[in-house]
Amino acid sequence: MTLVHPFRKSLLVLVCVAALLPAAASAEWAASPGEKVRNSFGPLKGERASMCRGACGLGCPDSCKQRVSYECLDSERLMRVSTYICSTHQGCRDHDDCLDRCTQNQAVGFDCDGYCHSEAVNSYGLPNATSWAGGGGPFDGPPILFEYTRETPDGLEVAVRCPEGSQLQCNGVKGQCVASGGASVDPVFDSYPAAGAGAMRISGFRAGRLCGDSVCEQATVIRVTGQDTCERGPCTRYGVEFEYENADPAAPLDCTGEVTAGGDFLGNMLKRAADSAPQMGDGSGEDGMAELMGMFQQVLKSADTPEDVQISMAPLDEHGNPIESQRVGNTYSGPASVPRTVAIPSASGHMVVPMYQLMGINSPPEARHVRCSHKGIPVLEVAFQLQY
Repeated sequence: MTLVHPFRKSLLVLVCVAALLPAAASAEWAASPGEKVRNSFGPLKGERASMCRGACGLGCPDSCKQRVSYECLDSERLMRVSTYICSTHQGCRDHDDCLDRCTQNQAVGFDCDGYCHSEAVNSYGLPNATSWAGGGGPFDGPPILFEYTRETPDGLEVAVRCPEGSQLQCNGVKGQCVASGGASVDPVFDSYPAAGAGAMRISGFRAGRLCGDSVCEQATVIRVTGQDTCERGPCTRYGVEFEYENADPAAPLDCTGEVTAGGDFLGNMLKRAADSAPQMGDGSGEDGMAELMGMFQQVLKSADTPEDVQISMAPLDEHGNPIESQRVGNTYSGPASVPRTVAIPSASGHMVVPMYQLMGINSPPEARHVRCSHKGIPVLEVAFQLQY
């Protein structure tokens, strides 16, 4: 029997896969400098599909300039278009195409990230590859414009409408909501036009600060002043309300409240890393550190925002039981700032989804993107700007 050194074995696997990758798929998903593409994704489907292929950085990196515009759907509704203006280089395009080919055709357990990162370093040097990974240069041409009306290849496009006191103005395809004084105002959520006949549907959607059990001030910019009282301290209550129909009362409304900008930088970074990384530990308990990190990762994934993460620790007695009197950490078990589930009282009616934000000290503004679904089908979404 011939023994193969582990390093030589790994090298052999890399060489074999490298030889197979170009033949596995001839398509290239990276866009070219100066190109404008719409709803352009990598080859994978669903939530795993990658966006902004060819941009320097991960996915649509923060280094891309972003803007939101609207196109008229009809006389009352608009469609939101999110545009990412991203710098590019041949090395970034090669790297993204490498990743897309590899992940589409990978062998089980093969490290596509490591392989494609190594290819970039070997071809363009470590300084360039490192800079590109963070969204930096050098660049080799004009930026690419990536337009998205949905976030996944099979996702539903959102229809929005002008809020109360404003009117829709269309100039060709482009549209905007204009208030009585002539100022442009942001539209509000209306519906998912392509949702199937069996989907829960809402109307009369309103979002803003809550007064009791209703939205008293319709706005997506929420001033967190601490004028309300929550279980965890001074807070500001806000939320959404709407009329609904075609719901199944046996299934709740499932909501998430992702922080997309600002807020707790370190907490957001840890949360994003936990959500995107492969699960650590296999449940066997053979690697104690891996199992511990895997448990920590599951805790982070279970929350939508850093402030809702619940972690506590307690020493064990001689029988292996936790000593509760010596437990330390965050033991709050009350309602989350954005509820994970909301009971639906009947097949149709009126609903309010309450939320809150704790009063912060010198906290930076943050964006909170709230999405709710029913039986796996999107029902509503809204982006709140929380200002302190």
